[in-house]
Amino acid sequence: MLASGPDMSPTGTWGAACGPALRVLGAWLLFSLVLHLAWEIAQLPLYTLWHDERPAHIAWAVAHCTAGDGLIALGAYAVTSVSLHSTKWPWESPSRGLAVLWASGLAWTAFSEWRHVYDLGSWAYADSMPTLAGIGLAPLAQWVVVPGLALWCLRKWHPVRVEASTKPPTGDEGKRIR
Repeated sequence: MLASGPDMSPTGTWGAACGPALRVLGAWLLFSLVLHLAWEIAQLPLYTLWHDERPAHIAWAVAHCTAGDGLIALGAYAVTSVSLHSTKWPWESPSRGLAVLWASGLAWTAFSEWRHVYDLGSWAYADSMPTLAGIGLAPLAQWVVVPGLALWCLRKWHPVRVEASTKPPTGDEGKRIR
């Protein structure tokens, strides 16, 4: 027999407490994906595949890179939430949150670009790509501009805020203590 504990179903006490946080995370992902897609398309001429590959391969590369950007954005949001001890950081501490987003996004991007360009040869920069220490400035700028815009979008347009308490309800709320 299983020990009784909080109801972990989506409609139970745990699901009710996590629902707003998951909606915020979903909105963060949506805003991030749209912005990263636009950035990926805009920076295509700075990579050799723009000049050397077929349109189907370019479309696949944009989709693949945008999906990867979405995963990085989710990871950066999680790192920021852990670092600031709150899932409500976009409203409580947006400046500190943005600093953590930038640090985590830039660190991952610098590593990933170096690995994929110089170690794996997954992609290459066109001569027109400006670089800093061998890393493309366009992808580095992406992880400064896009998280800031995604945070602005989340704060401006997302109607659901994470509740003041991120702890799941105990079931004792509203009961009188004798």
